[in-house]
Amino acid sequence: MTRRIILAYLALTALALALLAAPLGVTFAHREHDRLLFDAERKSDAVVRMIDDPLEAHTPIPAAAIIASTRSSHSRVVIVDAHGIVLLDTAAPGAAGQPIAPSADITAALRGRRVSGQGEIRVKDQVVAYSTVPTTADGRVNGAVRVTYPTAALDERVRDVWLQLGVLCAGVLVAVALVGLLIARGVTRPLRRLENASARLGEGDLSARLDETDGPAELRRVARTFNRMAAQLSELVESQRKFVANASHQLRTPLTALRLRLENMTAASGANDRDAIDAAAVEVTRLSRLVDGLLMLANEESTRERAEPVDVASIARDRAGAWSDLAGEQGVELAVEAPDAMWALTVPTTPEQLLDNLIDNALNASPPGATITVVVQRAGDAVDLRVLDRGAGLDDDERTRAFDRFWRAPHAADGGTGLGLAIVRQLAEAGGGTCRLDARPGGGIEAVVTLPAAREPARIKL
Repeated sequence: MTRRIILAYLALTALALALLAAPLGVTFAHREHDRLLFDAERKSDAVVRMIDDPLEAHTPIPAAAIIASTRSSHSRVVIVDAHGIVLLDTAAPGAAGQPIAPSADITAALRGRRVSGQGEIRVKDQVVAYSTVPTTADGRVNGAVRVTYPTAALDERVRDVWLQLGVLCAGVLVAVALVGLLIARGVTRPLRRLENASARLGEGDLSARLDETDGPAELRRVARTFNRMAAQLSELVESQRKFVANASHQLRTPLTALRLRLENMTAASGANDRDAIDAAAVEVTRLSRLVDGLLMLANEESTRERAEPVDVASIARDRAGAWSDLAGEQGVELAVEAPDAMWALTVPTTPEQLLDNLIDNALNASPPGATITVVVQRAGDAVDLRVLDRGAGLDDDERTRAFDRFWRAPHAADGGTGLGLAIVRQLAEAGGGTCRLDARPGGGIEAVVTLPAAREPARIKL
């Protein structure tokens, strides 16, 4: 926006300067050429007055006086008689007595017409302004006078004026650009603050506010509207957080009590009732997992922490170790392929939850004797967390739908909630990453979470 404002100022100024400077330069050039032509005409009339009587009396013309008058003005005077014989050429004294070279202006003057102009004749390859007039006596032409002025000096003065106008216009444009920059910054500064506050609010900083007393009235109104919106959003998020905390307590407590009662009933029941009680306990366990998943999703939607560098390689080894006992009970081997350290930019605790859900899904899908591999590797400017299994796998449509809430594959084992991968996607996106499922050659799924890479944080030396 700053650039557009400055360009608009410069365009308007350039147009104004063009409308003013161009006519000024053209007017000056015309005026100077007209003045030079007027000097040539005045000089030719003066010379005619000096030679009229000598030509009529057939006496010598005052050549010395005429030559002296041309020195200061850099003009040239050529005088011919009625037959075109040169009587005086101030620039070529040796031409006296010789016929003048044929010339339209001399021919016209010897026929009694005055001729003047610029650039139509050349003298010694110079463009000149000239005035050629006849000398007459008793209505009869007895000669002609041509006075010429070189236009080189005039053209140089005109170029200097155009150059000065150009420098002046350039200076004005620079000044306007500086003033425009100051004005544009004054206009865009509140907008930049609005942009920064909006970015902070979008990143989860609910304390982001704008100064309602700075800037034009329109922007102050925008600031008040933004602050009201941020306050309302903060209240909504806070109420959702309270709901999550209350729901966590209110739902988990009765489910735990119900599971304990069922366990007590199992010990006191007969063989006929035990199967029904065990089935009820399984459903309670499934309901507990469903509630936990829903609460986790709600908590992630209401909370947006700032991302920071996290060593995902260390976390991968830690989570694999935590799941290794359960994997061993199912006859599944759990392997880790990771460097000593690999830093990614994400929300703290997110990699743990991602890996827990992905490893849990892989264990549910893997048959005894299979191997689940957790891989951490660099991928350009990102870090990939990969969990590879050798389960039944999914087709293209199933892999697309797998991230939908409550969706479960047709061949999935009983007891699942259909929320695991939905939680994975939400956690990955909250941490600034992405997730996908790829089919493995030979069967199975490769779950890939991509997070932005980060540098290892500097350690503080004590």
